[in-house]
Amino acid sequence: MRIRHPQTRSALAAEYVLGTLKGAARQRFERELLSDPALKAEVEGWQARLAPLTDAVEPVTPPRRVWQAIEARIKGRARPSGLWHSLAFWRGMSALCVSAMLALVIVLTQGPANLLEKKEHMVVVMSDSRAQPMMTVTWPMHGDDGKLRIRVIGHQEMAPDTAWELWMLPDPKGKPRSLGLITTHETQEVSLPPGLMPAVNAAWGMAMSVEPKGGSPTGVPSGEVLYSGQCTKL
Repeated sequence: MRIRHPQTRSALAAEYVLGTLKGAARQRFERELLSDPALKAEVEGWQARLAPLTDAVEPVTPPRRVWQAIEARIKGRARPSGLWHSLAFWRGMSALCVSAMLALVIVLTQGPANLLEKKEHMVVVMSDSRAQPMMTVTWPMHGDDGKLRIRVIGHQEMAPDTAWELWMLPDPKGKPRSLGLITTHETQEVSLPPGLMPAVNAAWGMAMSVEPKGGSPTGVPSGEVLYSGQCTKL
Protein backbone atom coordinates (compact mmCIF):
# COMPACT_ATOMS: atom_id res chain seq x y z
CA MET A 1 0.00 0.00 0.00
CA ARG A 2 1.57 3.26 -1.14
CA ILE A 3 -0.35 6.46 -0.45
CA ARG A 4 0.96 9.17 -2.75
CA HIS A 5 -1.84 11.69 -3.30
CA PRO A 6 -1.53 14.49 -0.67
CA GLN A 7 -5.29 14.87 -0.12
CA THR A 8 -5.73 11.11 0.28
CA ARG A 9 -2.87 10.97 2.77
CA SER A 10 -4.38 13.80 4.81
CA ALA A 11 -7.88 12.30 4.75
CA LEU A 12 -6.65 8.85 5.83
CA ALA A 13 -4.52 10.39 8.59
CA ALA A 14 -7.55 12.29 9.89
CA GLU A 15 -9.70 9.14 9.88
CA TYR A 16 -6.93 7.24 11.65
CA VAL A 17 -6.71 9.85 14.44
CA LEU A 18 -10.49 9.99 14.84
CA GLY A 19 -10.70 6.19 14.95
CA THR A 20 -13.02 5.88 11.95
CA LEU A 21 -10.43 4.02 9.85
CA LYS A 22 -11.13 0.37 10.67
CA GLY A 23 -10.39 -3.24 9.80
CA ALA A 24 -7.91 -4.16 7.10
CA ALA A 25 -7.62 -0.54 5.93
CA ARG A 26 -6.43 0.53 9.38
CA GLN A 27 -3.93 -2.34 9.53
CA ARG A 28 -2.50 -1.41 6.12
CA PHE A 29 -2.30 2.23 7.18
CA GLU A 30 -0.40 1.30 10.35
CA ARG A 31 2.06 -0.79 8.33
CA GLU A 32 2.59 2.18 6.04
CA LEU A 33 3.28 4.39 9.07
CA LEU A 34 6.25 2.22 10.01
CA SER A 35 8.13 3.09 6.81
CA ASP A 36 6.77 6.54 5.95
CA PRO A 37 8.01 9.35 8.26
CA ALA A 38 6.06 11.97 6.30
CA LEU A 39 2.81 10.08 6.83
CA LYS A 40 3.60 9.79 10.53
CA ALA A 41 4.09 13.56 10.61
CA GLU A 42 0.67 13.96 8.94
CA VAL A 43 -0.91 11.88 11.73
CA GLU A 44 0.87 13.93 14.38
CA GLY A 45 -0.37 17.09 12.69
CA TRP A 46 -3.98 15.93 12.94
CA GLN A 47 -3.46 14.98 16.58
CA ALA A 48 -2.17 18.48 17.25
CA ARG A 49 -5.12 20.08 15.44
CA LEU A 50 -7.75 18.11 17.34
CA ALA A 51 -6.19 18.14 20.81
CA PRO A 52 -6.77 21.87 21.54
CA LEU A 53 -10.50 21.50 20.96
CA THR A 54 -10.88 19.65 24.26
CA ASP A 55 -8.83 22.05 26.39
CA ALA A 56 -11.67 24.37 27.37
CA VAL A 57 -14.35 21.74 27.91
CA GLU A 58 -15.78 21.77 31.41
CA PRO A 59 -16.74 18.39 32.93
CA VAL A 60 -20.37 17.58 32.18
CA THR A 61 -22.34 14.90 34.00
CA PRO A 62 -24.23 12.89 31.34
CA PRO A 63 -27.94 12.26 31.89
CA ARG A 64 -28.77 8.84 33.34
CA ARG A 65 -30.30 7.77 30.02
CA VAL A 66 -26.83 8.01 28.42
CA TRP A 67 -25.32 5.55 30.91
CA GLN A 68 -28.35 3.28 30.53
CA ALA A 69 -27.86 3.25 26.76
CA ILE A 70 -24.16 2.41 27.14
CA GLU A 71 -24.91 -0.39 29.63
CA ALA A 72 -27.58 -1.81 27.32
CA ARG A 73 -25.18 -1.73 24.38
CA ILE A 74 -22.45 -3.47 26.39
CA LYS A 75 -24.79 -6.19 27.64
CA GLY A 76 -26.16 -6.75 24.18
CA ARG A 77 -22.69 -7.31 22.71
CA ALA A 78 -21.11 -9.37 25.54
CA ARG A 79 -19.90 -12.92 24.83
CA PRO A 80 -19.37 -15.93 27.11
CA SER A 81 -15.59 -15.55 26.76
CA GLY A 82 -15.82 -12.32 28.76
CA LEU A 83 -16.49 -8.70 28.02
CA TRP A 84 -12.84 -7.66 27.97
CA HIS A 85 -12.10 -10.24 25.26
CA SER A 86 -15.02 -9.16 23.09
CA LEU A 87 -13.97 -7.61 19.77
CA ALA A 88 -17.49 -6.27 19.28
CA PHE A 89 -17.31 -4.47 22.63
CA TRP A 90 -14.08 -2.69 21.76
CA ARG A 91 -15.40 -1.73 18.33
CA GLY A 92 -18.48 -0.31 20.01
CA MET A 93 -16.38 1.65 22.49
CA SER A 94 -14.22 2.96 19.64
CA ALA A 95 -17.32 4.33 17.92
CA LEU A 96 -18.45 5.90 21.17
CA CYS A 97 -15.06 7.58 21.59
CA VAL A 98 -15.28 9.07 18.09
CA SER A 99 -18.76 10.39 18.83
CA ALA A 100 -17.54 11.81 22.13
CA MET A 101 -14.67 13.66 20.40
CA LEU A 102 -17.03 15.30 17.94
CA ALA A 103 -19.46 16.10 20.76
CA LEU A 104 -16.67 17.88 22.63
CA VAL A 105 -16.35 20.31 19.75
CA ILE A 106 -20.03 21.19 20.08
CA VAL A 107 -19.76 21.48 23.87
CA LEU A 108 -16.79 23.78 23.44
CA THR A 109 -18.68 26.11 21.13
CA GLN A 110 -22.29 25.92 22.21
CA GLY A 111 -22.69 24.11 25.53
CA PRO A 112 -24.15 20.67 26.36
CA ALA A 113 -27.75 21.69 25.84
CA ASN A 114 -27.21 21.93 22.06
CA LEU A 115 -25.80 18.42 21.63
CA LEU A 116 -29.24 17.24 20.58
CA GLU A 117 -29.65 19.88 17.86
CA LYS A 118 -27.29 18.13 15.41
CA LYS A 119 -26.17 21.36 13.75
CA GLU A 120 -23.21 21.57 11.43
CA HIS A 121 -20.33 23.48 12.97
CA MET A 122 -17.24 25.07 11.47
CA VAL A 123 -13.95 24.79 13.33
CA VAL A 124 -10.70 26.65 12.62
CA VAL A 125 -7.55 25.61 14.47
CA MET A 126 -5.15 28.53 14.06
CA SER A 127 -1.43 27.78 14.38
CA ASP A 128 1.72 29.85 14.60
CA SER A 129 4.74 29.70 12.28
CA ARG A 130 5.94 26.53 14.05
CA ALA A 131 2.59 24.80 13.39
CA GLN A 132 1.69 24.98 17.09
CA PRO A 133 -2.07 25.42 17.70
CA MET A 134 -2.60 28.76 19.46
CA MET A 135 -6.25 29.66 18.91
CA THR A 136 -9.54 28.08 17.83
CA VAL A 137 -12.56 29.73 16.21
CA THR A 138 -15.87 27.89 16.06
CA TRP A 139 -19.45 28.67 15.09
CA PRO A 140 -22.73 26.92 14.16
CA MET A 141 -23.15 27.17 10.40
CA HIS A 142 -26.92 27.48 10.61
CA GLY A 143 -27.08 29.61 13.73
CA ASP A 144 -28.92 32.90 13.85
CA ASP A 145 -26.89 34.75 16.49
CA GLY A 146 -24.04 35.76 14.16
CA LYS A 147 -21.34 35.02 16.73
CA LEU A 148 -17.94 33.37 16.51
CA ARG A 149 -16.63 31.60 19.61
CA ILE A 150 -12.92 32.08 20.17
CA ARG A 151 -10.56 30.19 22.44
CA VAL A 152 -7.04 31.52 23.04
CA ILE A 153 -4.72 28.70 24.08
CA GLY A 154 -2.35 29.45 26.94
CA HIS A 155 -1.72 32.73 28.74
CA GLN A 156 -0.81 35.01 25.89
CA GLU A 157 0.11 38.69 26.05
CA MET A 158 -0.46 41.63 23.71
CA ALA A 159 2.21 44.29 23.28
CA PRO A 160 1.28 47.80 24.46
CA ASP A 161 -0.45 50.09 21.94
CA THR A 162 -1.22 47.18 19.61
CA ALA A 163 -4.37 45.26 18.76
CA TRP A 164 -5.22 41.76 17.57
CA GLU A 165 -7.44 41.70 14.50
CA LEU A 166 -9.28 38.65 13.18
CA TRP A 167 -9.55 38.16 9.41
CA MET A 168 -11.66 35.98 7.15
CA LEU A 169 -9.79 34.44 4.21
CA PRO A 170 -12.20 33.83 1.29
CA ASP A 171 -9.58 31.62 -0.40
CA PRO A 172 -5.81 31.06 -0.02
CA LYS A 173 -4.99 34.05 -2.24
CA GLY A 174 -8.11 36.18 -1.77
CA LYS A 175 -8.26 39.57 -0.06
CA PRO A 176 -8.75 39.19 3.72
CA ARG A 177 -11.83 40.75 5.30
CA SER A 178 -11.76 42.06 8.85
CA LEU A 179 -14.04 40.40 11.39
CA GLY A 180 -13.11 42.76 14.20
CA LEU A 181 -10.68 43.10 17.09
CA ILE A 182 -10.15 40.40 19.69
CA THR A 183 -8.41 40.22 23.06
CA THR A 184 -6.09 37.76 24.80
CA HIS A 185 -8.93 36.44 26.98
CA GLU A 186 -9.08 32.66 27.02
CA THR A 187 -12.71 32.52 25.82
CA GLN A 188 -14.54 35.28 23.97
CA GLU A 189 -17.05 36.00 21.23
CA VAL A 190 -17.09 38.16 18.11
CA SER A 191 -20.44 39.44 16.85
CA LEU A 192 -20.59 39.61 13.05
CA PRO A 193 -22.34 42.36 11.08
CA PRO A 194 -25.76 41.36 9.73
CA GLY A 195 -25.56 39.44 6.46
CA LEU A 196 -21.90 38.43 6.81
CA MET A 197 -22.49 34.88 8.08
CA PRO A 198 -23.01 33.29 4.59
CA ALA A 199 -19.59 34.60 3.49
CA VAL A 200 -17.99 33.35 6.72
CA ASN A 201 -19.56 29.91 6.24
CA ALA A 202 -17.99 29.75 2.76
CA ALA A 203 -14.57 31.02 3.89
CA TRP A 204 -11.41 29.01 3.21
CA GLY A 205 -9.76 29.98 6.48
CA MET A 206 -8.98 32.66 9.07
CA ALA A 207 -5.96 34.61 10.29
CA MET A 208 -5.01 36.91 13.15
CA SER A 209 -2.64 39.84 12.77
CA VAL A 210 -1.00 42.34 15.10
CA GLU A 211 -2.16 45.87 14.24
CA PRO A 212 -1.82 49.39 15.66
CA LYS A 213 -4.19 50.23 18.50
CA GLY A 214 -7.68 50.53 17.00
CA GLY A 215 -7.05 48.11 14.14
CA SER A 216 -5.53 48.08 10.68
CA PRO A 217 -5.48 51.51 9.02
CA THR A 218 -5.49 49.99 5.53
CA GLY A 219 -8.40 47.54 5.62
CA VAL A 220 -6.03 44.59 5.16
CA PRO A 221 -3.44 43.09 7.54
CA SER A 222 -0.70 45.71 7.95
CA GLY A 223 1.26 43.97 10.70
CA GLU A 224 2.61 40.49 11.36
CA VAL A 225 0.16 37.63 10.86
CA LEU A 226 0.66 35.57 14.01
CA TYR A 227 -1.82 32.75 13.51
CA SER A 228 -3.77 31.24 10.64
CA GLY A 229 -5.76 28.12 9.89
CA GLN A 230 -8.15 26.45 7.45
CA CYS A 231 -11.88 26.01 8.04
CA THR A 232 -13.06 22.45 8.77
CA LYS A 233 -16.74 21.50 8.74
CA LEU A 234 -17.99 19.04 11.38
